[in-house]
Amino acid sequence: MGIDIPKEASTECMVLKTRQAARAITRRYNRLLRPYGLHCTQVSLLYAVAANRYKSVSDMAEQLAIERSSLTRNLKLLRTRGYIKADQVGQGRPQSFELTREGEDLLTTLIPKWKEAQAGLREEFGDREWDKVQASLSLVGAVR
Repeated sequence: MGIDIPKEASTECMVLKTRQAARAITRRYNRLLRPYGLHCTQVSLLYAVAANRYKSVSDMAEQLAIERSSLTRNLKLLRTRGYIKADQVGQGRPQSFELTREGEDLLTTLIPKWKEAQAGLREEFGDREWDKVQASLSLVGAVR
C-alpha cells in the first residue's frame, strides 16, 4: 500500500513530542523519588492536597488534568499509606482530603528532592532556555 504519510508526522507531531518530553521528565523525577516508594504523580497529589484548593475529587481531577479514575486510584494509595485522610465522609457529600502528620513530614522531606530535580534541569537547559520551556509548556497546557 502506498500511504502518503507527511514526513513531519514523526518530526513535528505535538502528541509524540509532548509525550516523549513528559516521559523523560517523569523518569528524572521518579529516579529521585524511588527511595520513597512514590512516583511524581503521587507527590504532585500530595502538593495539591496540601494546597487545599479543591472542593472535590472531580474538581481536583479537572484542575490537575488527571483522569478521575487515575486520580482516585492514586488518592487511595496515599490514604492507604497514611499520607492523606478524607476531611468529609458521607454519602452524597463532596470528598476532599488533607495531609496527615506523616504526609506533612514526607512533603517536608521531598521538597528538597523536588528543588534538586528542578535545579538540575535548569542547569542543563540554562536560564534562557528554561524560561522558554516554561513559557512553551504553559502555552501547550492551555490548549483546549
